[in-house]
Amino acid sequence: MPELAKVNEEAKAPDPARPLCWICNRNEANSGEHKTKRTDLLAVLGKPTQEAPFYYHDMERPNRLVKSLDAKILKAPIRICAECNTTRTQPHDRAWERMSERLRARRLKVGEWMRANRIFPYDTRREMMNVHLFFLKLFGCMLCEAKANGYDLPIDIAPFSQAIMSGRAHPEVHLQFGKHDGPVGRSNLYCGTAQNGGVLAFWLYELVTIAVSVHFVQSGKFEHRTDLWQPNSHASSKRFQIADFRYACRAAMNGDHKDATPQPVNS
Repeated sequence: MPELAKVNEEAKAPDPARPLCWICNRNEANSGEHKTKRTDLLAVLGKPTQEAPFYYHDMERPNRLVKSLDAKILKAPIRICAECNTTRTQPHDRAWERMSERLRARRLKVGEWMRANRIFPYDTRREMMNVHLFFLKLFGCMLCEAKANGYDLPIDIAPFSQAIMSGRAHPEVHLQFGKHDGPVGRSNLYCGTAQNGGVLAFWLYELVTIAVSVHFVQSGKFEHRTDLWQPNSHASSKRFQIADFRYACRAAMNGDHKDATPQPVNS
């Protein structure tokens, strides 16, 4: 297991001389992308108001008031262009919106295998590809945040851009869908190098009862894991296994009543 280095989430502003969208590398980066999808926030938390706000927590500062789902604090500090954030990636957003709703509505069992066509009865392969591309967008924004914060991660952003622009999968990014018992938000990005020189990175997208673990696994350096889903894998593209992300439950069973969720986690 490699030693993982924590990447701080808060990012500095991008170079004002070239505020270009990292996806298309053409248009001005002027559109904010939610760290957690707005429809997910609305579905699991409801709508905050002036009288009943939400509270945002991270390692920098706890209990920051959130009075709108469009609050700046809920969006990634690295922006993309309006065209990429709407027209180009809208099918990806909608695919995840449907999958999120259906996973949250199901009584998931850890270890069970679920066929993708139970989530998307029509155009299954295309819709699952769109889910993959949705998480590529979020992952790419996190990599750009890390770079803006001065971290020299051994992960090239160009293949992320190329995958989204072409509508094809990134062969080194895998997803793991699972049952969760934690907060709403996302973990920091963790990245490290194994003894064989291979690069691994991961982060967790959390929605109270479900979570998605997003992995970067350098090609040719590691054995295939059947519990990780990837669009290009013939073995796993049509189905995925439900993972166990119930960190609080496991901590309680082990007699540790502290929050066992990977830290830091935003809500």
